[in-house]
This record gives sequence, C-alpha cells and structure tokens, in this order.
Amino acid sequence: MAVTAYSLLSLGFVLQKKGILWMGWKGPKDKIFYSNLVTWIMGFIVMNAFPIPSAIALKNLPAHIVSAFAGWGIIMLVFFSFLLLKEKLNKTDYIFSLLVVVGIVLLDYFEKSSGSDPSIPTLRVWGLVILCTVPVILILTGLLKFPDKKVKTWVFASVSGMCAGLMVIMLRLLVVNFGYEVFSYLGSIYLYLYLGSALLSFIGLQLALKNGPMIAVGPVQYSTTIIYPVFAAFLVFQQPIHPVQVLAVALIIYGVISILKKH
Repeated sequence: MAVTAYSLLSLGFVLQKKGILWMGWKGPKDKIFYSNLVTWIMGFIVMNAFPIPSAIALKNLPAHIVSAFAGWGIIMLVFFSFLLLKEKLNKTDYIFSLLVVVGIVLLDYFEKSSGSDPSIPTLRVWGLVILCTVPVILILTGLLKFPDKKVKTWVFASVSGMCAGLMVIMLRLLVVNFGYEVFSYLGSIYLYLYLGSALLSFIGLQLALKNGPMIAVGPVQYSTTIIYPVFAAFLVFQQPIHPVQVLAVALIIYGVISILKKH
C-alpha cells in the first residue's frame, strides 16, 4: 500500500505537469486547452488519492517506514516523467534507484526483526508538541531573520519536508486510534494537525521555490520528509531504531538526492 500511495502521488504530479498549460492560457479555449485541463484535473484527483493507501499502510506499519517510501516516489516520478513527459532517463538513475530500494528493504526488515508491535504505539505528548513546534519556529525565523536567499531556501524546504512527515505521523495516529471510521476523525485534534501540516508544507514549498531553484529545494524537502518520522519513532512513539535502519535511511536519502541532482 505504501508503494501504491507514493506511486499515485508521483503520477499525480506528472499529470499536473503535463496539463499545466491550461493555466494562463491565451487565445480561444479549444480542444488543446480542454485536453490540458482534463489532464491536470486527473492529476489533481490521483495525487489526492494518496491518503487512502497511506492510511491502509499506516494501520500496520510505523510512520517512519511508510515515509521512507518517499524514496520510491522519486523513482516513480522519474519513470512517469520519462513515460508521459518524454524526459530523459540517465544511466545512473538505475543505480541510485536500486540503492533506494535496498534502503527501503533494509529499513522494513530490521523493523520486523525488532519484534515491536507497530499497531499499538505508546505516545509521548511532549514529543509530539516539540515536533509540531519546530517547523512553525523555523518558518517564522526564515521570514524574519535570514537575508540570504540560499539559507531561506534550505529553511523553507526543510519546513515543507518536516510538515510532509508530520502528515504521515498524524494520519498514523488517526488510523491507529479510530481505524477507518472517517467521521470519527472530525473530533480528533490529529485531523486538524494533519490539515495544518498540509497547509504549512504547501506554504513552505512555495516560499522555498520563490527563493531558490528546484534542484536546491527537492533534495532538502524529500530528505526531511524521510528523516522527520524517524525522530518521531523515538521521540513520540518510543520505538527503538536499529543502527542498520539509520544507515538504510541515509542510503535512501543519498539515492534520492543523487536522482534529483541528475534531473
């Protein structure tokens, strides 16, 4: 389900990119305009289907395992860009994709070998408060303190990634506490923290792209998306992290950054 979730997210991004020309369209709204519009809407729908398989995956997997599949999402992003946008595939993409897959397999294997029950996390409220507070402080600091655009780009991209990781954490808490009874989510603070994280992630990404190029934003944003739930595993859920899992996360991040730099 985690593979499906991040594959849908990547496909949605690519479809929106393919149909983006409908925005700011000049001239008569002809067949090409509506073709682009329909493609973009399809991308929007597919991308926003992401929480469904994510929620199913999070029922049985910890947040830091599911978020690590963002690395798989990068592989699919490159593949769909090649398939639908006719963008170039590099030879090194295969090598770095293999590294990402190996990292995910190692992360999952050592999680299962730990023998901990992923369905019953023990929650530290103070740890959750810290994780939710850090990106808010960072984005305010970035807006008020840093004159250098490069530093701002890193800060805002980090905020976007942290909040994307928080979305996975909050969805995990919703699924564990309420199962798939979606209407029960309305009475939970986790839903509103999820929505707040989504909004802050979007704002952080836009601010990062305003201050720097995508090649600087992408690696930072995806890396923090993967790393932040790992902190949550220990700080919030009191789950032990095996040293090999730390190396696996580093391997995934290295593969993701390497792929992004080539594109």
